[in-house]
Amino acid sequence: MPRRKRKYVKRGHPVALIVGIHDDRAIFWRVFSEVVRQDVIIKRNRKRKYQDNKQLYHFHENVVDKLRPFVREGIKSLLIVSPPKQAYSKEFLRHINKHHSWMLKKGENKAIFTEIVGSANTLKEVHNLVRQDNFKEAVEETSNQETMLILEDLNKVINKSDSKILYTLREIEQEIDRKWKEKEDKPYYIIITDEYLGNPKYRNRAHRILQIARNHKIKTKVVNIETEAGIIVKSYGGLICFTKKM
Repeated sequence: MPRRKRKYVKRGHPVALIVGIHDDRAIFWRVFSEVVRQDVIIKRNRKRKYQDNKQLYHFHENVVDKLRPFVREGIKSLLIVSPPKQAYSKEFLRHINKHHSWMLKKGENKAIFTEIVGSANTLKEVHNLVRQDNFKEAVEETSNQETMLILEDLNKVINKSDSKILYTLREIEQEIDRKWKEKEDKPYYIIITDEYLGNPKYRNRAHRILQIARNHKIKTKVVNIETEAGIIVKSYGGLICFTKKM
């Protein structure tokens, strides 16, 4: 009997990360432009009402440990979701403020946290959540803040003689298709507007660039053209690639 082919589902580009905090667990959901996928589940040892402060501290630390690789990967729009009339997200954000303020300060590891009231326990609940206007607004706001921080980095390197800034598809294709020497700087970030990415004239080449960049662990960001950051990126042509001395 021939093996059934798995149906390919286009996921699109990364948009944000949802962390749904519930009574007995935290669930990580990757939000892409086309789909939502469950990633990590962190279970509590016991129901929340029986936990002491030490157990709650360790639970929050486990959530932070799982967030680290996402932040290093470049996913810094973090949406913390907890049910109505519950303080789960507020408690977690207090933990971040007290023990991990490095995630809130400007710099390489800064993340943008947004608190959302809702439920993110099942895929159906998350699908309902992402369709809500307040969720879409929160995503756009966190994404805009995140991109503005990236553009601050761009402004710092733009006048340095040893930096490399590319603005055209051809230049960026040539850059990411080559092999970098051991001590040579490879691109640090590629930023593109959703308008540029959706343009039929550039779409296939732009998607290829983003995929190769991710394979090389080069950070990428797709920004909404209607946001403040999107307007700035459009002024550069809609596509920017730059290196940064680490």
